[in-house]
Amino acid sequence: MADPKAVIKAVDMSEEMQQEAIECSTQALEKYNIEKDIAAHIKREFDRKYGPTWHCVVGRNFGSFVTHENIYAILQVMVVVAFGCILAKLGYFSNDKQKWLSKLNMIFFTPCLLFSNIASIISFEKLLAFWPIPCFYLIYAILNYISSQTVSRLAGLSPAYRRFVMACVMFTNSNSLPIAVISSLAVSEAVDILRWGPNDTSETIAARGISYTLFFAIFGNLIRWSYGYQLLQRHHDDDVLTIRNDEEEPIQHLSSTYQSFNQHPDHPSSGASSTASSEEYLSSDLVHRDGLPPRQPSSVTITVAADESTKHELSLLRILIRKIHGFMSPPLYAASLALIVGLSPLKPILYDKQSFLYPSFTKAIESCGKAAVPLILSCLGAQLVAISESQKPASPEMKRPVAIAIAVRMALMPFLVLPTVILFVLYGSAWSTLASDPVFITMMIVLGCTPTAINLVQITQVNNIFEEEMLRMLFWSYGVFCVPLCTFTVFLALNIVDRML
Repeated sequence: MADPKAVIKAVDMSEEMQQEAIECSTQALEKYNIEKDIAAHIKREFDRKYGPTWHCVVGRNFGSFVTHENIYAILQVMVVVAFGCILAKLGYFSNDKQKWLSKLNMIFFTPCLLFSNIASIISFEKLLAFWPIPCFYLIYAILNYISSQTVSRLAGLSPAYRRFVMACVMFTNSNSLPIAVISSLAVSEAVDILRWGPNDTSETIAARGISYTLFFAIFGNLIRWSYGYQLLQRHHDDDVLTIRNDEEEPIQHLSSTYQSFNQHPDHPSSGASSTASSEEYLSSDLVHRDGLPPRQPSSVTITVAADESTKHELSLLRILIRKIHGFMSPPLYAASLALIVGLSPLKPILYDKQSFLYPSFTKAIESCGKAAVPLILSCLGAQLVAISESQKPASPEMKRPVAIAIAVRMALMPFLVLPTVILFVLYGSAWSTLASDPVFITMMIVLGCTPTAINLVQITQVNNIFEEEMLRMLFWSYGVFCVPLCTFTVFLALNIVDRML
């Protein structure tokens, strides 16, 4: 049998490195039979001789030993969390300081991040071209809602923990991890699978994937900071154990304030007494002013009735504003403002690099937004230290919702996401050209299977509920399951793209 001959189709190596690659590949083929082992051997040899980091893909089934950027992204998260742990150990991060910093982050830095991300991306052109993306988000949201509700109810969780599971399942990492994945794939051998035409390059593949990801994240942020914020708050039907004593003091204070308000001579408490006391004050004022007896009370009563009507209208307006404000949050205000700016003539004023506002105002907002994620992760590390020092093991009531949320988010959802994307590939080309874009298909699979969003811990810190549960959720999601499951999801997406497009 003749020796196998290497066929080189494209190369950017020197002659010496080409020969080394051929010899190394030949040795690997003689030594191993499994494609993954062959790729691992070649990568290991090139890393040793020419320095890291090399990528190697072997065979049609993509047996490979690729160090993806998502691993580096997770390592970056762990390093910043470690910094928060060190600061807490040194005494710089007390519990009060954590909550103060989390609240400041939610009020200022996170709104800056959302505004800069959404306003710079959104436009009418992208709304028209990327219309399948909000459809995918809506379908994923419905699937997440139904699956989390079904599983948590079958498990017999309380209403409070059902909301916790729903938040962890519905709101996922739609920025850092997917962007790291597409950035890694664009510079790997998988770029041949992701090309959408002969002129597609690594740069255009990465740019397209990042655009899809950021556009998808817009809808995630809008729902997360409205509905998600409400899910991670205390409700009236929560168990008594989830309501702490620190809520009793404001209620008692409000009660005493209301009583003193009623007892104060200048503030009548009811409509009837309001009319009488107003007449009395007006009458005494008239006597004091001109020495005449009090006038007929009819005109005074009409005046007071008009005042009461005005007060009633103002009261209704205050109630309406209070209800709207109760539904909103500072990040949601920022996201709403970003939509207005991005879809209006204000966008060129803020984002034209030749304008005065871009290098001064817009860049300042972007700089503040970059601080949001490090602050979240630092507080996360400080909370982990506080839990470890408390020496309090997790109770079974706490472990169950965390385990259910991880199972639904990381294990069940991929089985629901994949058929959805495959159906779009088969039947969506009649409505959108994105159905034939390998990058779009890959990113929709990745975005549907990412772990829980890290910034949910910020909401739990501010609302003072589910803090420990969320910490354990993020630890298991990112520290244990993320790397193997996300890597499996990426290879599965590449196989689907290669076989169907």
